[in-house]
Amino acid sequence: MEREQAVSITKLVSYLLIIVGIVILSATIIYFSTVPISWISYVGIIVGGLMLGIGTAIINLIKKLKLDIKYEN
Repeated sequence: MEREQAVSITKLVSYLLIIVGIVILSATIIYFSTVPISWISYVGIIVGGLMLGIGTAIINLIKKLKLDIKYEN
């Protein structure tokens, strides 16, 4: 697998982590408003926050290391 392919797949996975993290956090907030607070709510917040944080960290690392530079012909 070439470097550009690996970087693009990594970016795709990190964007998916960000989207899923936002969805889980949103679902947990909706769950908070309808049901009394339980341990499932805390698990949703922790998992959603971790997914969002990991995805954001990967994107920032790719930008910091300048791995996503497209070569011009």
